[in-house]
Amino acid sequence: MWPMKRKEQETRNRAVQPPRVLLPSAVSEKMPMRSGRAPVPLRGAREARDAVTLARLLRGTITPLRGDEVLALLEPHRPRLVPKPVNPLAAMPGQPQGRLLEALLRPTAPIILDVLLPRLRDHLIDRVVHNKGTAEDGLPGALEVATALRALVALLRGAGRGAVLSVVSAIEADARADADRLVRGEAPVAVAEEDPAGATAGAMDSLAHALLRFEARRLMLETLGATVALRDVVYQSRRLTRHALRRAAEAMDGFGADRGIKALHASLATLASVDGLLVVAMRNLDDQEEHREEANAFVEPADRKAMNDCLSAAWRLSDTLFDLVGKAANGGDLDELLFEALLRQLRSLHQFCTDLDHAGRPAVLDTLERRLAERSRALAGIAGERLVGILLARPADPAKARRLLARGQSLAQLLYDMGQDGDELEALALRLVVARDALNHAAA
Repeated sequence: MWPMKRKEQETRNRAVQPPRVLLPSAVSEKMPMRSGRAPVPLRGAREARDAVTLARLLRGTITPLRGDEVLALLEPHRPRLVPKPVNPLAAMPGQPQGRLLEALLRPTAPIILDVLLPRLRDHLIDRVVHNKGTAEDGLPGALEVATALRALVALLRGAGRGAVLSVVSAIEADARADADRLVRGEAPVAVAEEDPAGATAGAMDSLAHALLRFEARRLMLETLGATVALRDVVYQSRRLTRHALRRAAEAMDGFGADRGIKALHASLATLASVDGLLVVAMRNLDDQEEHREEANAFVEPADRKAMNDCLSAAWRLSDTLFDLVGKAANGGDLDELLFEALLRQLRSLHQFCTDLDHAGRPAVLDTLERRLAERSRALAGIAGERLVGILLARPADPAKARRLLARGQSLAQLLYDMGQDGDELEALALRLVVARDALNHAAA
């Protein structure tokens, strides 16, 4: 038999070794589990840091020593096919600063154009559009990088402007897509990635978060000098702000018209996000001041109409809340959890009125704030008198008295949170103490 055939026959007759399987106890508990693709790191972090330093060096006085610093800074980014530049400033003593700068940029321009500017473009798109971050220390802010990018393009007399236009186009397209998605009622991508369970369609916190991202886009476009794209982003931001106010008005009006559990949950979710509602309202008031020329005596501007509709809905909601809370404070049948939910909405409405500090603050907010405080004090008096009446009634009803006692304590807390710590709160607190002692004595 030929040696090759004998070797093949021995290989076939050899028993196949079973694959080795690690037992669960042999697997390290610290071994990371793969869940999808690994996150893509932030691009151009080193180039961004060096570009900010380079722009600072080129803004100062150009000397041969500074030329050596610029060349040393750009050396790690030099492509292999680009010859190593030589400092030309040593042979140019006494020359004007403009000529020295041109001589320094001549050998370094290929590195800036071919390496730095494209990486700065990718870096800004990752940070502003894709919302990527890094834990790396010493990384400059996005606005600093944008300022450096614009300064380098200006020093190169417009060369490399394509990198700026790419960043501007990406920001503009992202803003338009974000506004369209949110107006249709979908959660923003950034919020859905950070909190998939809590990103609900049209949630006020999500809308406020998206408006803050629009502010970042506006600052970036202002830094890059993109006036046309800035106007479009401002329009999309105003559109989203009006949509958020309309959603808040619909939620508050919905509970006034329906008074069901679903409508209550919608209004609770809106007013529970009072910080988000404040962000939206402040943005709307800023828009009204920035575009005051749109107002005239015949047509109400869209921004002002959205704010007025929202405040009108808040006024109507307060009427509904005081109606329900007044009946409960007078001894009416109402679930205790629902009673607490109604008081939370009153507290949030008052907080919205007091915390909205703006030069263009509508006067109706002051009226609504005073009205909330006055009616809450009146409710406290009604609750205290009703509680005393139940305690003095015969036959006694301890269960109803304890229910009114709990509601009176909640109303006292509401007055304290509103800053109404005057005579009404003291009178209610005194009656609550007497009622609690009487009920404890009767139970003993």
